Amino acid sequence: MKYSEFSNGTKIIDGDNVLDELPTILVGLNASRVLLIANTSLHSSGYVDKVKKSVERHGSLKVSAVYLENRVEDNLSALKDMYFVYMSNSCDAIVVCGSGKLIDYAKALKLLISTQVNDIARFYDPDASIRQAVYVPLITIPSKFGIGNETNSTAIVYDEKHGVSRDIINSILLPDYCLVDGENFVRMDKKLIAYSVLEILARAVDGYTSKNSTTFAATDLISRMVDEVMGKTTASISEGFCRVALTELKSTTFSLLEKPEKKKFVKLELVSAYLSKGTDSSGLGLIHCLAQAISDVKKTEYYKALPKAIRVALKYNIDVCKQKYSQCLLAFMGWQTYVAAPNDERHYEFARHVLEFIETLEKKYIKASDEIEFDETEKQAILNNMAYNVHMLNNPQKFNVVNFKMAL
Repeated sequence: MKYSEFSNGTKIIDGDNVLDELPTILVGLNASRVLLIANTSLHSSGYVDKVKKSVERHGSLKVSAVYLENRVEDNLSALKDMYFVYMSNSCDAIVVCGSGKLIDYAKALKLLISTQVNDIARFYDPDASIRQAVYVPLITIPSKFGIGNETNSTAIVYDEKHGVSRDIINSILLPDYCLVDGENFVRMDKKLIAYSVLEILARAVDGYTSKNSTTFAATDLISRMVDEVMGKTTASISEGFCRVALTELKSTTFSLLEKPEKKKFVKLELVSAYLSKGTDSSGLGLIHCLAQAISDVKKTEYYKALPKAIRVALKYNIDVCKQKYSQCLLAFMGWQTYVAAPNDERHYEFARHVLEFIETLEKKYIKASDEIEFDETEKQAILNNMAYNVHMLNNPQKFNVVNFKMAL
């Protein structure tokens, strides 16, 4: 069993029989009546029952309610249902088994209960000052790697009034623990693995090029000690996570796809989880914001919009992020490729290798349909959508609507 805590407050535990740690964790968090949130596929496989039995091995713990959701739709009905189930069963803790929006909505539920606010729209403003009134323990058990929301202080919910996905950023959203169980990831097919790899790639590039990475806030005692004792800037901490993620992606991805093994799945999930923790204070970046907007406008899943979003972001930023993209090339492709490229062309080399990487994944594993294209109406709709999440446009240059529309 491995226990790790760094950067933000979410603690990560991985290893064989990791669910055995669940009752001890819950008791330590003073929980007694748990709301178990999970997707229906995990329930069908028997995994939800396994989690429930693990929780109730301790005499003081009870799973008071189980909320199952197949797919969180673009409305707030799931959040409202979760809130009703939690309150009506007098729960005092949340355990969520799943990925994507299910974890986001479980985190949003924690935020509502903790602050005694029943309108999630109050939190659309990232500067909203609403204090925690009640402590609600939250434990995440991700069922897919690459998403990253199992360890950060961001949640995406759907704004029904404006018809767009909104990013909520609040420290109260942070899960207390993330349990990495390799049993979950081995169920992923190769297409989903490829998309998950692109999710890690997108967050690593966003983290490297975020303007906020240069003012990365020290979020715990360790990062402050690094800053004060070693004289290193906190930005190096954020970039360090991005560098590790890019290095591991290139070295592990195709090995995993050709020969899936539990230890490789766990390795990439840990890369993803720590990347999300390490860049948490930098915020989400341009690729994420764009992919989210494309997803809303084209009515497609977020991960399917990622390849297009990465291509557009590279095209838009290629000359602005020269130094950062050169550093990305060094991490992503290795020293030999880096030194072989001309100094003033290394950022273009990074873009070329990333596009080749995406193309390989698409042709061999994703088998995606034709490239997503936009008409003028859709382009404007994407820009309008992104305007609702301006805090995510962590670009090194001032966001230029005209230039970005041309990149689309």
